[in-house]
Amino acid sequence: MKTVKVQDALKQLRSGKLFFRRLLIYGEESYLTEQFLKRISELKSIEKFYADENFDEVFNFTGTSLFGSSPILAILNVEKLNEVLRKKADKERFLKLLSSLDEFILVSMEELDYRKLKSELFSEIQKLVDTVVVSERYSEKAIYSLIKKKFDSAGKKITPEILKLIVETVGTDLRELRNETDKLILYPGDLTPETVKLLLFSSGKVNIFELIFPLLDGDKRKFLEQLETLLSSGGEPLSIIGLLQTQLRQVVSLAGGLQVRLPRDVLQKYRVILQKRSLQELLFILKTLHEKEFAVKRGEVSGEDALRSIVFYN
Repeated sequence: MKTVKVQDALKQLRSGKLFFRRLLIYGEESYLTEQFLKRISELKSIEKFYADENFDEVFNFTGTSLFGSSPILAILNVEKLNEVLRKKADKERFLKLLSSLDEFILVSMEELDYRKLKSELFSEIQKLVDTVVVSERYSEKAIYSLIKKKFDSAGKKITPEILKLIVETVGTDLRELRNETDKLILYPGDLTPETVKLLLFSSGKVNIFELIFPLLDGDKRKFLEQLETLLSSGGEPLSIIGLLQTQLRQVVSLAGGLQVRLPRDVLQKYRVILQKRSLQELLFILKTLHEKEFAVKRGEVSGEDALRSIVFYN
């Protein structure tokens, strides 16, 4: 089994050939994971299933299609497999399916920690895969280099001061950086700090990654105000819930003494939270987020109402 960084994996796909047969991909940089899947789908058809949605349907996968090609089985959200496959018989059935396939892709849009990778199910999965791709976040230094390269390619002048302002304002998420730098590159004049601030916040932009803080601070008014801004600007409720879950798991990991790879300023904010919140409180909020997610998926409540109600369980 070989391990490859997602950036190197994307480069290998440019050759037009798949470099794996049975693959597991995971990591915090979900944008790069999505780009990896998109590139694979351009080379060969894939059939997607979700570990946390009607998972029994995966056992109906035949590996054939009406058009004669053989799609690759791709299972997303595999970080939830241990929750879905609780019975030993279910785990054995799933592993038997994977063993019968020449090709498959298992996808986690978040980090799989040491304990999960060493669990019985994932230990067996790793015996079946030939390649692991890790979607690690870029370092801050690499982020600065990427942004500068993008501006240089577009023929747009950018100063170190503006670079720093963009990263401090938008954060290091590649999806957010792509959207916001596209906006800045299209601006016809010179970019000054005042212009950048105006462009980034011209539509009442709220940094989605900051929503976790009023939630954990118990500031209901601020949480609801920021939430309404995100929803009115096109934020997808289940994606917001998923991000809050990921962030809470990071805080819980910190509370448990585990190492979490995040920018220094974010880690400092999380540590401030840990001075205010007990582990039991954090786990209760995480449980509430999971319950709201499943309620939305079962059609019991709208995503918007589920998000608005979360703060009242806090």
